[in-house]
Amino acid sequence: MSNAFQIQIAYLECMISLIRLKHILAVARSGSFSIAAEDVCISQPALSRSIQAFEEEYGLRLFDRGKGGVTLTPAGKLAVEHARGLLASAGDLDRDMRRFGHGGAGRTGIGMGPLMASLLLPRLGVATLQRSPDVTFVTRIGSPDQMLEALLEGTIELIVGNSWQLSLVPGVTEESLGVLPLAIVVRREHPLAGRGKLAMQDLDGFPAAQAFDHATSSQPGASGAFVCENFAILRDVVLETGCTWLVSPALVGRELEEGRLVRLDVTDLPTAETQTNLIYLRGRTRSPASQWLAETLRTMVGEMASV
Repeated sequence: MSNAFQIQIAYLECMISLIRLKHILAVARSGSFSIAAEDVCISQPALSRSIQAFEEEYGLRLFDRGKGGVTLTPAGKLAVEHARGLLASAGDLDRDMRRFGHGGAGRTGIGMGPLMASLLLPRLGVATLQRSPDVTFVTRIGSPDQMLEALLEGTIELIVGNSWQLSLVPGVTEESLGVLPLAIVVRREHPLAGRGKLAMQDLDGFPAAQAFDHATSSQPGASGAFVCENFAILRDVVLETGCTWLVSPALVGRELEEGRLVRLDVTDLPTAETQTNLIYLRGRTRSPASQWLAETLRTMVGEMASV
């Protein structure tokens, strides 16, 4: 017997069991086989055979039949109690599976570095909850190594970020979301503000605000540094100190518009943009919710690229 045929048999047996439970509840609710048969749209003999088959399977009587109708036996009361819970759960399963297919239920997770989280998560969280309030949306913020561990464990389905650190990991694939421009910004009272064209050497002597404490993230030309993974704190520190900050203008759009922060025109800035990618495991089926997240992220990154 093939596995497919066995699955079909098991499915039919499950459906028959659920139908019999519905029949039991109908009789218990109405106290009458004839009325219950009308309620479930079958003949009374067919309903009686359904109840009898259940009783024979367990060797128990569910109903006492009398002139005044039918009443539940102790076994019948137990059967009704469980039937209500099972049918409710079956209904929930059917409803959730149908909604899951449209990204409206289930669980999905996404990981990001501090910059992408600051840029995308507030809008993405609002959009996700407005569209699918019953989806459990798990987020992780951290280093590429931490995100990769969560991806392999299945805690998250997607990673958003620069993929150079993950591109050689076996089984990992990526697709481009877009390119985000970067700029060096300072507060408007900064000595470098308003000086026109600058070179990287002009930044010597000013500390850099940055998210990670390693050489690849250090801003060229800077002396000291203020290191913090929280970009809201980095912004506040830059607004009050002489720090220079290599950041996406989209993250500080309000401050730039209000003039509290200004861009520096650094002509030899070695990193003027960052490639943003979507990273996931090759060959693993992604949930509909994660597929919707990917499309939403692509739209968001495209909008931010024009800032």
